Amino acid sequence: MTIISTEAHALLRDDSDAVERLASRLIKPVNNNLVERPWGGRMLLDYKGLRGSSRPTAAPGMGFGEAFEIAAYDRDPEARRFPSRLLLGDGSSLTLPELLERHAAAILGDDFADRYGACFPLLPKTLDIAEMLSVQGHPPGNTEVYIIIAADPGATIRLGFSEDIDRDEFARALRAGREQQAELAALGDGLTESGEFQSLLKAWFADREATSAELWTRPIGAAFAEGAWPVARRLLDALKDVYWRVLDVMNAVPVTPGQVIYNATPRRLLSAHELASAEVHALGNPEGKEILALEVRRPGPTFRAWDNVRFPLREIDIEAALDALNLKATSVDEFIVEPAAVAGRPGVFVSVDADGFRVEHLRPKADLAISVPHEAAHCLHAIRGEASFRTPDGIEIGQLRCGESALVPIGTGAYVVSSTDADNEIVKVGLTSS
Repeated sequence: MTIISTEAHALLRDDSDAVERLASRLIKPVNNNLVERPWGGRMLLDYKGLRGSSRPTAAPGMGFGEAFEIAAYDRDPEARRFPSRLLLGDGSSLTLPELLERHAAAILGDDFADRYGACFPLLPKTLDIAEMLSVQGHPPGNTEVYIIIAADPGATIRLGFSEDIDRDEFARALRAGREQQAELAALGDGLTESGEFQSLLKAWFADREATSAELWTRPIGAAFAEGAWPVARRLLDALKDVYWRVLDVMNAVPVTPGQVIYNATPRRLLSAHELASAEVHALGNPEGKEILALEVRRPGPTFRAWDNVRFPLREIDIEAALDALNLKATSVDEFIVEPAAVAGRPGVFVSVDADGFRVEHLRPKADLAISVPHEAAHCLHAIRGEASFRTPDGIEIGQLRCGESALVPIGTGAYVVSSTDADNEIVKVGLTSS
């Protein structure tokens, strides 16, 4: 519920002075728009500086897996559920969708609002990945960028098929695995709902060589009803075969801090006028090596094809996922992007400039301020260091430190980015035609 007080009320009642003031500075959402996920890790809270007695605590068996950085797109169910919230100077607040619903033209510009509506059609998130995410795809035209902020040594993600896939055969294997998982859940009579069961089981699945006989002593086998263990063991063996079969037909992409990965169908596999889409992906790795990444994508549904035998069972849609995916083989090097210096703009690099969005990397130094021209509304994400933002004539319009994000309204005009940090990076993302 919106808290109505002086500043929020002024914005919601169309006070033009209040709107103009807000639209002339960086709009920084509250930095704790966190989402619990079963695969969430331990890096996100420290990255965002959420320490102290008020530090958020995740539910048992969960971790904070995502932070919705800029969420103002109500047609996307997740963005609608976790909208960005603005905390104003007097303690009042409102959501970014509420603000844009009333003042899209003033905040985003007439052309932007005419094209996209009263929303911001990007959904950047910070991901903290400590376990495997589901095997998934997105609708045609929806690509993703992963900017690796931190990663344990040896961390990988699964991205793109490493061999051509027979759709019918693959779908049969996935359906059979889902049925076996449901049968195991029923056989366990509530056992599979426990966090302890999931913790023990995921370690066993991740160990390719471990046999089901070892589960009796973990103690998973002994927890099943008398006489049920032989059936449970058969199901577990079958599920482990599917688990590794699925992982083995995807590329294992090594990830390191600073790396940029562009998840898009390689151009060689597309017709002349066909848009790239995200390739099959399962972020994370069986070994549990943690990854912190900024993900940039357009809003839209996610289709799960397989959930790596996670309990409790989550919704999947095998046919929708396979309809959305390229089933031809790809290779690791087709997804790795090296940001390129932008000619005539020292300290500015571009990694992705495609249908949908453009990703730039701003790296100011103590002796190098970066000028950004007047552009359409866009977003900024500080992934290292701290930076200040000023108008060309020196008026401060905001600051960002590591882990913070901002929407840049049309009213800020051109601006200058400066920093005294030796190592810093601001990721700038804007919309492009599609």
